[in-house]
Amino acid sequence: MATNKDIIKEVALMEQRIDSMEDKLDKVVAKLDMLTEKVLDPDLGVVARVNRNTSTRKVMSKSLWVIYVALVGLIVKMFLG
Repeated sequence: MATNKDIIKEVALMEQRIDSMEDKLDKVVAKLDMLTEKVLDPDLGVVARVNRNTSTRKVMSKSLWVIYVALVGLIVKMFLG
């Protein structure tokens, strides 16, 4: 059977482990907050960059279609005219 000293040592060890876990949890929360900010930041976040890339891709796609139509028009004019 455990003595009072053993029980006190066990409780102290458990308190130390709980404190250590709380510190680690605080670090995890801080990192999660930082990641969330980097992902969702409206100016520099990942979502904003994806939106900019999507809009750039759409503009480039339209520009390429204009170039394709112009080239086809020039080719047709060369053969017919």
